Amino acid sequence: MDLIPGHLVDVVVEHSESADARAQELAKQLATTAVVGADASAHISLLRETVREEVALGLEHHGVARVDMEQRVAAMLEKAALSELADRDPARLSGGQTRRLACASVAITQPEILIVVEPYAGLDPYSRHKVAGLLAALPHTAVIVVRARHSPDEKQRERIAAGSAIELGEVSVSRQAGRRRWWHLKPPTGTDFSVGPVHLKPRRGGVLWIRGANGSGKTTLLRAAAGLDGHPRTHPSLTMALQFPADQVVESRLADFIGDTDATDGDEHPLDLSSSRLRLAQLQHVFSLQREVVILDEPDTMVDDFSGVHDLIHSALEAGTALIITCHDAAFMEAVGRYAEVAEIELSQPPHAA
Repeated sequence: MDLIPGHLVDVVVEHSESADARAQELAKQLATTAVVGADASAHISLLRETVREEVALGLEHHGVARVDMEQRVAAMLEKAALSELADRDPARLSGGQTRRLACASVAITQPEILIVVEPYAGLDPYSRHKVAGLLAALPHTAVIVVRARHSPDEKQRERIAAGSAIELGEVSVSRQAGRRRWWHLKPPTGTDFSVGPVHLKPRRGGVLWIRGANGSGKTTLLRAAAGLDGHPRTHPSLTMALQFPADQVVESRLADFIGDTDATDGDEHPLDLSSSRLRLAQLQHVFSLQREVVILDEPDTMVDDFSGVHDLIHSALEAGTALIITCHDAAFMEAVGRYAEVAEIELSQPPHAA
């Protein structure tokens, strides 16, 4: 493998192989620790309260002078399209914004070799363009992109007719501004953003696709609908598969997590699974709860083989479950549309300041 600073090498693995596992093998062979895995949230330290500070953290560890640090952070924020989010709490970013932050936080240290797993997963076209530009503009770093080959899902599944609607009502969210920091002359006022109201009315055995750019408020809105973050739940029989599956793991045994005591690998800890297997286990977990409404937040990300995801979605729809899905991959949703009735709601505008 020819690795040249300022150049990018694309490594494509077959769906039978884990992209994360291949990345770790390459990291060991090439003696580098600069790896951004499929789960971008795992690279957010939670030790800093702003995006700017999070990006600077690696430079702090390397003892970079403050003046140089400020210049490099500003340049990296611009490359990653994070300048407008510089003072945002990293824990309050969307999934796509989190992925851009993870790449920026590792790339800013100028490693000789940087390995990135599925850097474009869960990104809208604008974010994909920015991440691609960022990875191509690292003059001191050879970049290896590891991604799974997602073959078209050609399995023939019986088409399911959607049934009656389930009324969840109008959902809107206003998120409060962050805490006052020492450099603020005045305390924050207003809200980070507000989104909605959006009328949610999924149908039994059907799919409601919530579309929108990264940062448009899809996840925030649906977490509110699911009764998370202090909001009342919109339906008594509703659950949600979170965007990052590790956040949903409480059980220490896979069998307990997926509700299958006969699972052959049931004694494994869910967090010891690859990102792809953990995503599938998470979907098994939420569907095993047998709720009337299930929200899936980007179920296509961190997955090496889409076929298993489609099988689980199809089975849930056959059972009459109403699904609400967020997804940036139009091809994935087109495949869902071959066996399910898909209605769409688009959050076309970014969340507006209140």
